[in-house]
Amino acid sequence: MSCGDDVCCVTGGGDRVLHMLLGNPSRVLAFDLNPAQNHLLELKLAAIKAFDYAEYARFLGLFPSTSRNSSIPRPLRPPRESENTGNAGSALEAYRHLRPLLTDAAAHWWDKQHAMLANGVLYAGRWERYFQFTSRNLRAWRGKKIQRLFEFDDIAEQRAFVRREWDTLAWRWSIRAVFNPLSLRFVFGDPGFYRNTQTDVPPWRHVHSRINAYLERHLARSSFMLALVLRGRFFDPLHYPPYLQERHFVTLKERVDRITVRTASLFEVLDSEESRSCNKYSLSDVPSFLDTAEHQKLLGFFNRKKGVRFCLREFLTRRNIPAGSETSNLRFLHTLQDELAADDASLAYTFIIGEHP
Repeated sequence: MSCGDDVCCVTGGGDRVLHMLLGNPSRVLAFDLNPAQNHLLELKLAAIKAFDYAEYARFLGLFPSTSRNSSIPRPLRPPRESENTGNAGSALEAYRHLRPLLTDAAAHWWDKQHAMLANGVLYAGRWERYFQFTSRNLRAWRGKKIQRLFEFDDIAEQRAFVRREWDTLAWRWSIRAVFNPLSLRFVFGDPGFYRNTQTDVPPWRHVHSRINAYLERHLARSSFMLALVLRGRFFDPLHYPPYLQERHFVTLKERVDRITVRTASLFEVLDSEESRSCNKYSLSDVPSFLDTAEHQKLLGFFNRKKGVRFCLREFLTRRNIPAGSETSNLRFLHTLQDELAADDASLAYTFIIGEHP
């Protein structure tokens, strides 16, 4: 990605969009069909604009806050007595400072989310809440091994520990419980988490294999997903997601106004005037939610757009790319796809990366 690129990106929780800024694009068009996702991105953008790094991190809930320092401006109104206590009061005070930076729709939505704001929005999503719940159970009976796994700084020593003590029958059963089809269907609800998953390999077995492969190549502490699943939160500043790392904060603050946010469906955005100048597309796991006809329609769009490069990510799925008119102009970067899957810190995705030269 370069300064001349216009990027179209799914909003999701907002982290992907912010990561795009680190590649120095000219513009990022962020879209999501769920307005709450866009409201979350707006809140993060406002926090980047208004706060320094420490306040930004505390407000999101990255690490605990006991009080706001004097650099935070006074609230727009005096906090209610029930709000002005501990972390909750501090978070709501900070929100009142951010509120004028939000659109009316986002502000009205966040006005009703005091509990989420008080607890920190970073861990408020369904994935995060589910994994915080499971991590408490895992730590209750495997706490010492979890602590040891994240203490290694030598990959050979970690491999020996994983093979000898970590990858036990009990561990495989716990992965099976966490990633069972009922959880994917009923806890998360979204059909993209189960509709197109491979039927020959159970989800838990796929995730177990990916975790083992990752731990053969990388230290456990480098995976934000392992930290979330096993410890319930991010803990190592060197391995926070990039948009949460202090070294990137100034860059984000300088480029934050390059983002445009739109609430719309995938094909509404692709057909829009705003998207016509885009030459890079980061669509995350949206393809997991598409049926076969819609998936082919998406590839057909890229096939007609010369000079485009795209990255699609699928959860527990690897679809066959149809040969023929839908993909005749596309070149797929298979080596890069495999490298990304092998190094994927989220441990469950496959990638489709292509370009129309």
